[in-house]
Amino acid sequence: MKKYWEKIKTRLYSFIKDDFGGNLIEYALLIGFALFIFFIIVGIITSILDWTLGLSNDFSGLFG
Repeated sequence: MKKYWEKIKTRLYSFIKDDFGGNLIEYALLIGFALFIFFIIVGIITSILDWTLGLSNDFSGLFG
């Protein structure tokens, strides 16, 4: 069992140190950052939509 974990550890270490593994990690970080920015933008847009909906409700309540 100990040899099994050592084998996994060495393969994982070589994968990270390899150019292809490094690129994979970079791409994963870029995708994560892009998703983070995407959710921030979606949150801003939904808050703007809620704000305009609130204004329209206030306007209709004022004259309705």
